[in-house]
Amino acid sequence: MIQDPLSLFKASLEGNDWGTAIIQINLKEKNYEVLLKNSNFSQLEKEFDFPNLLKNKISHYDFNTEIIYKTDGKVLETSFGHFDYPSGSKDFQYTKFFIRDITIKQKQEEEIAWRLRFELGVASSIQILIQKPSIRESLPQALYQLLYFTEMDSIFFLKNIGTDESQKFEIWVNERKSTEYPLLPKKFETLDWKKEGINRWLHKLKNGKIIYLKKEKALPKEQWYFEESKAESILFIPVKFENKFLGIMGFQKYVPNFVIHHENLLIYQTVSRWMGLFVQRDSDLTELNRYKSTLESLILERTLDLSRTKEELERAYKAKTEFLAHVSHELRTPLNSIIGFSKLIQLPEGDVTGKEYLQYIYSGGTRLLKMINEILSLMKIESGQINILYSEFRPEEICRQSLELIQPQANAKGMEIRFFPPIQSKRMRSDSGKIQQILLNLLSNAIKYGDHSYVEFHCEWSNFGVNFSVRDFGPGISQEDQKRIFHSFTRLNDDGKIEGTGLGLSISQGLAEKLGGSITLISHLGEGSTFILNIPENIK
Repeated sequence: MIQDPLSLFKASLEGNDWGTAIIQINLKEKNYEVLLKNSNFSQLEKEFDFPNLLKNKISHYDFNTEIIYKTDGKVLETSFGHFDYPSGSKDFQYTKFFIRDITIKQKQEEEIAWRLRFELGVASSIQILIQKPSIRESLPQALYQLLYFTEMDSIFFLKNIGTDESQKFEIWVNERKSTEYPLLPKKFETLDWKKEGINRWLHKLKNGKIIYLKKEKALPKEQWYFEESKAESILFIPVKFENKFLGIMGFQKYVPNFVIHHENLLIYQTVSRWMGLFVQRDSDLTELNRYKSTLESLILERTLDLSRTKEELERAYKAKTEFLAHVSHELRTPLNSIIGFSKLIQLPEGDVTGKEYLQYIYSGGTRLLKMINEILSLMKIESGQINILYSEFRPEEICRQSLELIQPQANAKGMEIRFFPPIQSKRMRSDSGKIQQILLNLLSNAIKYGDHSYVEFHCEWSNFGVNFSVRDFGPGISQEDQKRIFHSFTRLNDDGKIEGTGLGLSISQGLAEKLGGSITLISHLGEGSTFILNIPENIK
């Protein structure tokens, strides 16, 4: 039995996993007609305002791929096929319109990215604790690093200093991502949990259970905590070592409708295990110092234990460093291939969707490669493996070379760079490549965060060497944030709109110190920021 071609074509559409429709577009009248559609399309077009979307696309002649995020959590992807003029009339175009539900795919990608970020945060925190001799002093910095890699807004650690009969805590860590979020009140050091109506929290924590609670689910007698802390949801995790209750690590979120899935709760809980190890080690050191005058034998035994622990940690740190170096090499090699081949692949001119996907591959690969290189640079600086390449040059030459490299970024934002060369032209002896790396980072930050039509770039000689200064006219930086601006992985007011890892200034400051110089910051809220790089005329 012979079927007509239209029926065969319609049957082929039904075999497609996408929602697919054949559409005739009247370019003159700016309207359309759906000629054919499969059952998947009939179902998915009810999920959003399909007629209005298509009318806007036709009106603006914009047929790019578009992602639709629905209020119920669904994510839809819409795209178009080829647009060729059929013979007979130039007023009509025919195209395939595709709809696909990518909700599950989107969530899977977000979950993988979250876990990778969390693991990187844990590795960074442990590295800080290993390198610093005092756990008490390094713990705030370590947990702040961890906080940066989570979706939480604040973190604290309450060290248990009470007994079985009394409850008493000491606040060791009290950090937040932004100053708009409140810190944990000081009264928690002497808080009577039972009297304040939250004794069931403490009871659960002492028994090794976590507290994950939203404001609307809290008991009436517990509501005061959410009102005072302004938190919408809390996550309290017990920190234990060999069944000994050492304290409480807490995370807080200040926006509503935030959810932590069960499997992610388990990942958070694993952090408390290594926390217990380091906190107990600090307690052991304190105990040794307290009894060293009368318990020499115990001191010797503990010292040997600590020595073995230190050797194991150093071996672990060395293995981790070698592992990261090896993995980074293994990552960079295929990444360079992916990035290179994404630029070499030639697609037909009409394959708009394919070219867009290639651009996603290229941009995502370059961002990941940049982050890997920055982490390796930071590790080299911290381990003292940076080599200085001496040469003689004029500082204004490095400035002009830097301007040529950064100009495309400035042009993309429509921003002008006003360069002020030194009055006196003479040569200096230093590492021109390292200086240029620092200048490119400072100029890039000024362009990204500035909201004026231009930035200023000055180069001048002083009694101490050469001063390179980059001034933007952005929102400025508060005095409190200026204290941590050069910390690793620190980004102020991180809303996800500006790309970056928060490593640039930390790397730049490390390079400046290797060159015998420094970077200083002058900033006031509402008046912009000026970063000044000082490099001596000759490296000693």
